[in-house]
Amino acid sequence: MDTGLGNNVLLCSGFFQEYFKGGIYQVSTEANFDGVLLKHKINLTTVGVHNPQWLTPYKNFRDNLKNQGIVVSAKLSTTFHWHAKIFILKKDDRPIFGIVGSSNMTRNAFGVTTPFNFEADVFLWLDEFKELNDLITESLVEIQQFSSEVIIADYDPEKNFGLTIEDRLIQLVSDVENGELTDLPD
Repeated sequence: MDTGLGNNVLLCSGFFQEYFKGGIYQVSTEANFDGVLLKHKINLTTVGVHNPQWLTPYKNFRDNLKNQGIVVSAKLSTTFHWHAKIFILKKDDRPIFGIVGSSNMTRNAFGVTTPFNFEADVFLWLDEFKELNDLITESLVEIQQFSSEVIIADYDPEKNFGLTIEDRLIQLVSDVENGELTDLPD
C-alpha cells in the first residue's frame, strides 16, 4: 500500500481485532496501516465478520479509521459467517495486487510479539507495475532467512484455465461484491 500505486483497497476478514473484549490492541494501527491509508488517500472497503461476537470490534475498526479522515465503506456478511481473508489493492477500479489466505486482522496474525498464528497466504500481482515488482523482490531478499517458509512460483495462465492474474483478481473482487452483504450499521 505504501508504494502510492493504488488508491482503493478491498479488505475482507472474519475477525477485525480492535479493542476486542475490552483489550487495548488495535489492528488498525499495526504496521502503520492507518497512517499509510491516510498518507496515500486510499479508500478502504471492508467485509466481515465471522460471528456476532466480532461485530463491536469490527465497528471499532471502522470508526477508528473514519475518525482519522479515512474513507471507509464497511460491509457486513448478512449470514455472519464471513471467513475468507482477502486483500486487494486497486488503482482506481483495476486490481493490481492481491493476497488470499488464512490471516485475519488480529494480533496473532499481524502483531510483532508472540504468540503468532501459523498462516498461509498467496500473493498475486501484475508484473507491469515495476515499482511493485521491485518492492516484492526486495522483500523476498530480506526474508531469505525464512526461505523454508516461502514458496515462489510463476503463474501460467495456460495451466489456470486461460485466466490471467488480473482475471483472477477481477473475479475475486466480483465474487466478494456480489455476495450477501449489507452496510455495517453504526
